[in-house]
Amino acid sequence: MSFAGNSELIDRLLKDDKMSANKVALEGLKDMRQLFVYLKLFGVEEKIVFDLSLARGLDYYTGVIYEAVLVQTQADGETQQNDSSESVGVGSVAGGGRYDGLVGMFDSKGRKVPCVGFSVGIERIFSIVEQKVEASDQKVRTT
Repeated sequence: MSFAGNSELIDRLLKDDKMSANKVALEGLKDMRQLFVYLKLFGVEEKIVFDLSLARGLDYYTGVIYEAVLVQTQADGETQQNDSSESVGVGSVAGGGRYDGLVGMFDSKGRKVPCVGFSVGIERIFSIVEQKVEASDQKVRTT
């Protein structure tokens, strides 16, 4: 079984007896299915992948985690994905998630505060842009 996919993967997991028997997993899958309904309405469903193998090394995440990956097609070198050419992962440029327990680690009363956050790898983005400019032989004005 593949651990990455779209709404079809979510539907397969919802039909699984073990997954649907777990109340927390069932709620999470229903939320993900609703997210994919919205993604389809906005016309961006094909740009999002539901990946169960994604993990973060920090133990303060208490819910969903996410990652933004820049994808480049081999056929034309542009940073977009289409069905006619093979795509190559250039790398993660942002990531984050839900971390309700983090604030409580620094609060003397240990309160749980709902939090969601992310970080953007600006240096990585600049590096990718510089490589694209060098490969295109374009002149860039820096001032």
